[in-house]
Amino acid sequence: MNRIMVLGIGPGGEDYILPVIRKKAAEADVLVGGRRAVDPFAHLGKEVIPVTADLQGLALKLGELAKSKKVAVLVSGDPGFHSLLAYLRRHFSATELEVLPGVSSVQVAFARLGVPWQGAMLLSAHGREGNDLLPSLLVAGKKAILTDGKWTPGRLAKLVLENGGEDAPVALCRRLTTPAEEVVITRLSRLDRSEEGDCVMVILDE
Repeated sequence: MNRIMVLGIGPGGEDYILPVIRKKAAEADVLVGGRRAVDPFAHLGKEVIPVTADLQGLALKLGELAKSKKVAVLVSGDPGFHSLLAYLRRHFSATELEVLPGVSSVQVAFARLGVPWQGAMLLSAHGREGNDLLPSLLVAGKKAILTDGKWTPGRLAKLVLENGGEDAPVALCRRLTTPAEEVVITRLSRLDRSEEGDCVMVILDE
């Protein structure tokens, strides 16, 4: 069985796809990923398998393909931070996978802000409930949260403030590394629930 490659393709901009990731994708026989992940590699003319909600079926297919082909699974950002890698590790051992890191949107967010991110708490609201996140959100210090359409920055801000959290400065970092990139710095109290959901929400120290 060939090792299944899990390749981090960065936060969105093609300039942020590392050369080693492009090299590994070119070596693969099959590329696996969502449309946005696969599009930058369309010129390679590889066989493409889309990622759907049927993750169990995908894992079985990957195992079969890897018996005779080189397979690359393309994930946004870095594979080690809230990506498909966590699910794949339930089905494949570390020795059956070759994981190559990519640039995370969280890294870019802190870079845009000119703020060191060591010591920051890193969270994701994807597929979670606000009350599960609340204890971490109320801890003092820098935090970066991957938000979504359900738990938008405004809704998370309301949750924090209603439970005694500080009205801290916050940065909303959207579509990082793309031409539509936007970084807005404000305070938690100034956000509302109509804020666009998907972004890196960085709660800063005073």
